[in-house]
Amino acid sequence: MRIKLHFPAESIAKITAMGLRQASPETLRLVTDHPASRYGIGVILRGKSGQQLSGRQFAPLVRTFGAWIECDSEQTAQRVRKAMAIPWTDMDDFIRVAT
Repeated sequence: MRIKLHFPAESIAKITAMGLRQASPETLRLVTDHPASRYGIGVILRGKSGQQLSGRQFAPLVRTFGAWIECDSEQTAQRVRKAMAIPWTDMDDFIRVAT
């Protein structure tokens, strides 16, 4: 299962100008045994930090920086959508399957 958070190059430049660091792509992990996971659906954790990424946190990244998530299969994409409650955030088009 491969899940990556992507940002366009111009957004990385904006983020850097703000004095922050952001890798693109950033590896994400779907963890089902996390305490925040409900009913075994899982949560998405960011890179090495282990910070949780929810749909509510992902939506501003899409709107402000043009971020998207790329998955290795449609099955993985569906699991990510469920874990992030994507249908309720209107961000479904920003969870993509790698071609």
